[in-house]
Amino acid sequence: MREIAGVLCDLDGTLIDSEDLHLESCNILLEGYGCNPPHHWNEDCIGLPDNYARDKAWAMFPALQDVSDLLEKKQEIFRDLVAKRGPRLAYPGVESKLAELKSAGVKLAVGTNSVLINTRAALEATGLARFFPVVVTLDQVRHGKPYPDIYAAAADGLGLPPGRCVVLEDSTAGVAAGKTAGCLVFGVLNTWSAAKLAGADRIFDNTPSAMAWMLEKRVNYA
Repeated sequence: MREIAGVLCDLDGTLIDSEDLHLESCNILLEGYGCNPPHHWNEDCIGLPDNYARDKAWAMFPALQDVSDLLEKKQEIFRDLVAKRGPRLAYPGVESKLAELKSAGVKLAVGTNSVLINTRAALEATGLARFFPVVVTLDQVRHGKPYPDIYAAAADGLGLPPGRCVVLEDSTAGVAAGKTAGCLVFGVLNTWSAAKLAGADRIFDNTPSAMAWMLEKRVNYA
């Protein structure tokens, strides 16, 4: 067993139940322009950067290519939805397990394909911001997930080698990013099936279960 000194947490779908809010914000935006998106049209965008969904929308609805700030408008809608959900957005049990990990001396960071303004809004709305001295977002690196940049930067921000960090992830892209960065990766079944997260080192039913496993096994965090 590796000595684990840090935990690098994905945000959407891992710490907070927000994947449906990304879908809802996209649908609200498109419907506002008279577009009728097919049901769950952007499910294949889960875990990938927002600009991937924007490009997909442009391809599906060519008239929207004239809307240069489509991405920014979607993100504004998303932040409004996050504010309305507030603390309820965090998965049950996540806050208490983060507190236990912090008390055990584990260093904590967030690594997400979301942009900083959205990430800060979500962490503040849920009350989780206090656990994460390091937050790495899409707009702070050259490449988002599935590339390793975000998790490599998060480990570096904690002053740790990637090999002593566990990545918590709910998406295929995130699992690939964590593995390529050289981290141990724990997949959580909040969004995708176990088959989709087959590249992870371990798979858990949910995020608190993964955190509880680390605490129960008394992994040496020093």
